[in-house]
Amino acid sequence: MKWNRIAIFLILTLLEACYQAPRGPESGPAVSSVPTGKLIRYESGLASWYGKDFDGKPTASGEIYDMYKISAAHKTLPLGTHVLVKNEKNGRTLDVVINDRGPFVHGRIIDLSYAAARKLGSVEDGVVPVTLYLYKQVTEHCFSVQVGAFSVAGNARAFALKLTRISGETARVVERGNYYKVLLGHFPDEKSARAFGRSLNLDFFLVSCH
Repeated sequence: MKWNRIAIFLILTLLEACYQAPRGPESGPAVSSVPTGKLIRYESGLASWYGKDFDGKPTASGEIYDMYKISAAHKTLPLGTHVLVKNEKNGRTLDVVINDRGPFVHGRIIDLSYAAARKLGSVEDGVVPVTLYLYKQVTEHCFSVQVGAFSVAGNARAFALKLTRISGETARVVERGNYYKVLLGHFPDEKSARAFGRSLNLDFFLVSCH
């Protein structure tokens, strides 16, 4: 009987050592703090999130918005830009890719997908104070003007050829997010890229050259 009690005690001790408390629905994987030396503080303001009303609809980049995937919308940053978002309320951080435009509400600087808001723990609050950080390589690379997004590669190439003839600038096709994007130019700053885009008299977005 004595050895049985010892065996039971050892088994319970091992089970207790292996047990981990279940995570709550908002905890998710551990999120690192903001690294130093690799990021540049860009702006601070309020972050909101958008969900079912936009789920399944095209974003500004041409991709279909999926509220259960991590993404975000920003008014001016090039589409495709990686941004580190820090929730100033709880300290969580998350890397997101800008694939849409918005939010168009005063004081709000970024609109998170539902999945991104869950990771940052901001779903219940709805709107939280955040700081955005850009990676240094983002600030050093160039801007291009996106003038089209196609699901068929041949259509994108035909449009690119037409634009090259009209604009005098060689248009190129890149595959991003299951779409074929038509891009023009390599500009060192947002101002010059935007000026060129306006000269085309076409709908356009600023994106990363790479």
